[in-house]
Amino acid sequence: MKKEQNDREESVTDGLHTVSYVADAQGEQELISGSVWQPVNIVNRQAWEEIEEHIAASKEKIAQGRVSCLRYYMIANQMDIGLLAKYTGQARCLVRLHLLPFIFCRLGRKRLDRYANVFLVSSEDLIQGILKEPVYNQE
Repeated sequence: MKKEQNDREESVTDGLHTVSYVADAQGEQELISGSVWQPVNIVNRQAWEEIEEHIAASKEKIAQGRVSCLRYYMIANQMDIGLLAKYTGQARCLVRLHLLPFIFCRLGRKRLDRYANVFLVSSEDLIQGILKEPVYNQE
């Protein structure tokens, strides 16, 4: 991309420092601050919109009593069952069972602490079903 073609639009990085390569007048590549490739911003926006839709759907399922609050925290932290199982040192089938509200409410303090440590919330938040904003939305 030519340096002259560099028309920056507001990025989804929201203030995070990014760099891009551009060609200068001699055709040499150089690093400049910011993103000059518009598709990156479009794809990032679409990905975040998709994540927000999944978060909204999980909140709805929690309100209906179909899943435990682990589902919300898992999606908000962009995890799947396998990743959460690895982070908590448990089998995937156990994590899958813990997504069911009637099994989740029977979990012991030790297991709840594992989840709480991964999601950076308190065990009480998990027990009471308090859904805190994802870490990336906190100011």
